[in-house]
Amino acid sequence: MTGHCELRINCIARREAARPIRHAVAAFLAASGKVDRDVRDDILTAVGEALANAVEHAYEGVEANEVELFARLESSDTLAVDVFDRGTFISRGPRPNRGFGMRIVEAIAQAVTVNVEDGTHVRMIFTIPNHQDQMVS
Repeated sequence: MTGHCELRINCIARREAARPIRHAVAAFLAASGKVDRDVRDDILTAVGEALANAVEHAYEGVEANEVELFARLESSDTLAVDVFDRGTFISRGPRPNRGFGMRIVEAIAQAVTVNVEDGTHVRMIFTIPNHQDQMVS
Protein backbone atom coordinates (compact mmCIF):
# COMPACT_ATOMS: atom_id res chain seq x y z
CA MET A 1 0.00 0.00 0.00
CA THR A 2 1.37 3.38 -1.01
CA GLY A 3 -0.67 5.69 1.21
CA HIS A 4 -1.86 7.60 -1.88
CA CYS A 5 -5.07 7.32 -3.88
CA GLU A 6 -4.55 5.44 -7.15
CA LEU A 7 -6.58 4.34 -10.16
CA ARG A 8 -5.33 1.86 -12.76
CA ILE A 9 -7.29 0.77 -15.82
CA ASN A 10 -6.28 -1.55 -18.67
CA CYS A 11 -8.55 -2.20 -21.61
CA ILE A 12 -8.55 -2.76 -25.35
CA ALA A 13 -7.95 0.53 -27.15
CA ARG A 14 -11.28 1.12 -28.86
CA ARG A 15 -12.98 4.48 -29.31
CA GLU A 16 -15.91 3.38 -27.17
CA ALA A 17 -13.49 2.68 -24.27
CA ALA A 18 -12.53 6.35 -23.80
CA ARG A 19 -15.86 7.46 -22.29
CA PRO A 20 -16.04 4.83 -19.50
CA ILE A 21 -12.39 5.49 -18.64
CA ARG A 22 -13.14 9.22 -18.33
CA HIS A 23 -16.11 8.38 -16.09
CA ALA A 24 -13.84 6.23 -13.91
CA VAL A 25 -11.34 9.11 -13.63
CA ALA A 26 -14.20 11.48 -12.69
CA ALA A 27 -15.34 9.06 -9.96
CA PHE A 28 -11.74 8.70 -8.74
CA LEU A 29 -11.36 12.48 -8.50
CA ALA A 30 -14.70 12.83 -6.71
CA ALA A 31 -13.80 10.05 -4.26
CA SER A 32 -10.49 11.75 -3.46
CA GLY A 33 -12.37 14.71 -1.98
CA LYS A 34 -9.61 17.03 -3.18
CA VAL A 35 -10.78 18.23 -6.58
CA ASP A 36 -13.45 20.86 -7.17
CA ARG A 37 -15.77 20.75 -10.19
CA ASP A 38 -13.88 23.29 -12.36
CA VAL A 39 -10.50 21.64 -11.82
CA ARG A 40 -12.07 18.20 -12.38
CA ASP A 41 -13.54 19.32 -15.70
CA ASP A 42 -10.16 20.66 -16.85
CA ILE A 43 -8.39 17.44 -15.84
CA LEU A 44 -11.04 15.33 -17.59
CA THR A 45 -10.64 17.41 -20.76
CA ALA A 46 -6.87 16.84 -20.82
CA VAL A 47 -7.12 13.16 -19.92
CA GLY A 48 -9.86 12.71 -22.52
CA GLU A 49 -7.63 14.17 -25.23
CA ALA A 50 -4.73 11.89 -24.30
CA LEU A 51 -7.05 8.87 -24.28
CA ALA A 52 -8.61 9.88 -27.59
CA ASN A 53 -5.16 10.03 -29.17
CA ALA A 54 -4.30 6.57 -27.86
CA VAL A 55 -7.51 4.87 -28.94
CA GLU A 56 -7.71 6.65 -32.29
CA HIS A 57 -4.10 6.61 -33.46
CA ALA A 58 -1.94 4.10 -31.56
CA TYR A 59 -2.97 1.02 -33.48
CA GLU A 60 -3.89 2.60 -36.81
CA GLY A 61 -3.74 -0.09 -39.49
CA VAL A 62 -3.09 -2.95 -37.03
CA GLU A 63 -5.17 -4.94 -34.58
CA ALA A 64 -6.04 -2.92 -31.48
CA ASN A 65 -4.07 -3.65 -28.35
CA GLU A 66 -4.26 -2.25 -24.84
CA VAL A 67 -4.45 1.26 -23.50
CA GLU A 68 -3.60 1.79 -19.84
CA LEU A 69 -4.37 4.70 -17.58
CA PHE A 70 -2.72 5.20 -14.21
CA ALA A 71 -3.82 8.14 -12.05
CA ARG A 72 -2.26 8.88 -8.69
CA LEU A 73 -2.60 11.62 -6.13
CA GLU A 74 1.09 12.00 -5.38
CA SER A 75 0.57 14.58 -2.65
CA SER A 76 -2.22 16.76 -1.33
CA ASP A 77 -1.81 19.11 -4.30
CA THR A 78 -0.40 16.99 -7.15
CA LEU A 79 -2.13 14.55 -9.47
CA ALA A 80 -0.16 12.50 -12.01
CA VAL A 81 -1.99 10.79 -14.86
CA ASP A 82 -0.21 8.43 -17.23
CA VAL A 83 -1.70 7.10 -20.47
CA PHE A 84 0.18 4.23 -22.11
CA ASP A 85 -0.27 2.39 -25.37
CA ARG A 86 1.92 -0.14 -27.14
CA GLY A 87 1.32 1.24 -30.61
CA THR A 88 3.40 3.36 -32.93
CA PHE A 89 3.67 7.09 -32.40
CA ILE A 90 2.49 8.96 -35.49
CA SER A 91 4.06 12.31 -36.23
CA ARG A 92 1.90 14.17 -38.73
CA GLY A 93 1.94 17.52 -40.41
CA PRO A 94 -0.88 19.99 -39.93
CA ARG A 95 -4.35 18.78 -40.90
CA PRO A 96 -7.40 21.05 -41.19
CA ASN A 97 -9.46 21.12 -37.98
CA ARG A 98 -7.31 18.36 -36.40
CA GLY A 99 -4.24 18.09 -34.23
CA PHE A 100 -5.34 20.14 -31.23
CA GLY A 101 -5.38 17.31 -28.65
CA MET A 102 -1.85 17.62 -27.33
CA ARG A 103 -2.06 21.42 -27.40
CA ILE A 104 -5.12 21.19 -25.17
CA VAL A 105 -3.32 18.76 -22.83
CA GLU A 106 -0.30 21.08 -22.64
CA ALA A 107 -2.50 24.12 -21.98
CA ILE A 108 -4.25 22.45 -19.02
CA ALA A 109 -1.58 20.33 -17.32
CA GLN A 110 1.27 21.95 -15.43
CA ALA A 111 3.72 19.52 -17.02
CA VAL A 112 3.47 17.04 -19.89
CA THR A 113 6.01 14.52 -21.10
CA VAL A 114 5.70 12.17 -24.05
CA ASN A 115 7.93 9.13 -24.36
CA VAL A 116 7.70 7.14 -27.61
CA GLU A 117 10.43 4.53 -27.06
CA ASP A 118 8.15 1.54 -26.45
CA GLY A 119 4.68 2.58 -27.56
CA THR A 120 3.55 5.99 -26.36
CA HIS A 121 3.54 7.16 -22.74
CA VAL A 122 1.94 10.52 -22.01
CA ARG A 123 2.46 11.78 -18.44
CA MET A 124 0.42 14.73 -17.23
CA ILE A 125 0.98 16.51 -13.93
CA PHE A 126 -1.82 18.63 -12.50
CA THR A 127 -1.72 20.94 -9.50
CA ILE A 128 -4.77 20.60 -7.29
CA PRO A 129 -5.65 23.90 -5.59
CA ASN A 130 -6.99 23.68 -2.06
CA HIS A 131 -10.69 24.59 -2.45
CA GLN A 132 -12.22 22.51 0.34
CA ASP A 133 -15.24 24.81 0.58
CA GLN A 134 -16.18 24.12 -3.07
CA MET A 135 -15.81 20.35 -3.03
CA VAL A 136 -18.38 18.18 -4.76
CA SER A 137 -19.48 14.98 -3.05
